[in-house]
Amino acid sequence: MALCVATEVTYDAHSLIINGEKCIIFSGSVHYARSTVEMWPNIIQKAKDGGLDAIESYVFWDRHEPIRREYDFSGNLNFVKFFKLVQEAGLYAILRIGPYVCAEWNYGGFPIWLHNMPGIELRTYNPIYKNEMQIFTTKIVSMAKEAKLFASQGGPIILAQIENEYGNIMVDYGDAGKSYIKWCAQMALAQNIGVSWIMCQQHDAPKPMINTCNGYYCDQFQPNNPKSPKMFT
Repeated sequence: MALCVATEVTYDAHSLIINGEKCIIFSGSVHYARSTVEMWPNIIQKAKDGGLDAIESYVFWDRHEPIRREYDFSGNLNFVKFFKLVQEAGLYAILRIGPYVCAEWNYGGFPIWLHNMPGIELRTYNPIYKNEMQIFTTKIVSMAKEAKLFASQGGPIILAQIENEYGNIMVDYGDAGKSYIKWCAQMALAQNIGVSWIMCQQHDAPKPMINTCNGYYCDQFQPNNPKSPKMFT
C-alpha cells in the first residue's frame, strides 16, 4: 500500500483509523541495531515486497547510553535515519521504546550502569529508576519529534510502545507494580506525541493506552478497553 501523509491516527473497537480510513496493519520487526546501515534499505524493501505495510523496532537503551549521559546514535544506532528509510519505502512505523525490550537481547536492553546505581530497583515504582527511565524516554521522543517522525508531524510512526510484557511479571511487584504501570502511562502521555501508545501484555493498561497481545495464543484475546482495537505485537 502507498503511504499517505498521516495527519491523524485514531482508532475504534475494530481497527486503527488513518486519515479517516480504517486500516488493518501488517507489521514486522526489523531491529536497526541488529544489522548494518548498508543492509537497511534491502531489508525494508524485502519486508514491503513480502506484504508488510509497517515496520516496528525496539529502542536499545544499553547501546544508546552505554555510559550514563553519554549517548551514541551513530552508525547502525541512528534510529532516525532508519525510520526515515522506512517512510521513504512507503511504510508505516511503530516505535517500541520500552525501554525494557525483552527481544532476546542481553539484560532486556538495560545498561549495566543502571543496574549498579545505589538504591535502584528496576521496573518498579522506584524514584531512581523512574527518573532514569523518563530521561531516556524523553530523549528518544525528543529526537523523533525533532526529525518529525511521528504521524502527527507527517512522519511514519503511527504507534509507540512504553514498557514491554510487564503484565507477565507484575504480580511479583505487588502494589508498587500497579503504581509503576500507572506512572508509565502518565509519563508517556505527557510526551504529547500525537499518536496512541500501546502496552504489550498489560491486561490492566490504564486508558487511553491500548493493551496488545503478545504470545502464541491470541485468538481469545480481548483488550481491557472495549473501545480499543484488537492488536497483536
